[in-house]
Amino acid sequence: MAEDSASRVRWACTVCSRREVEFAPSGRCVDCEGSFDVPTVGETSSLRQIGAVASIVGLSLRSVRHYEDAGLVLPAARTAGGFRLYDEQAIGRLRLIMQMKPLGFTLEEMRLLIDARQRLADGDLSPEEAEELVGRVAMFAAAAAEKCAQLREELTIAEAFSADLQREASDFTA
Repeated sequence: MAEDSASRVRWACTVCSRREVEFAPSGRCVDCEGSFDVPTVGETSSLRQIGAVASIVGLSLRSVRHYEDAGLVLPAARTAGGFRLYDEQAIGRLRLIMQMKPLGFTLEEMRLLIDARQRLADGDLSPEEAEELVGRVAMFAAAAAEKCAQLREELTIAEAFSADLQREASDFTA
C-alpha cells in the first residue's frame, strides 16, 4: 500500500528549515546541532545581543524573551537603540533553564533554584541562610534524580513500543 505523502508529518529543522535529514532531539538537524557556538574564555567578558544568545543556547528569540518576562533572566544592559545585551551570567541561567525544562520544573521552581544558587555564589550569608539554601539545592537535586528515573521508565516503555511497531511494520512488508 502506497503511503499518502499528504498525510505524512514533514519535519523541518528549526534553524535551517531543511527536511529529509537526520534530526537531533532539539528539533534541529544534526548539522545545525553541531554548529552551535560555545563561547571561548576570551569571549566571556563580552555582552551579546539577544540573537547571539539565542543561538549560543539553542533557544528561539521568543523563548529568551519569555524567560525574561518571567524574571528568570535579565539583560545586563541595553544599547542606545534599546537592544538587549546579555552577559555570561544570563547565558548560564538560560542553560540551567534548558536543563530543568525537560525535567518538568515549573517557572517558579526554576526561579527558586536560580535564586538559591545565586545567593550561595554571592556569599555573605549567615550560617542559617547558607544551610537553608544548600538544603534547597539538595532538594532540587533529589527531585531531578527522581524525574530522571521516571523519564528512564517512560523511555523503556517508548522503546519497547517502537520496537513492536518496527516488527509489525516488517511483518506487513514481508
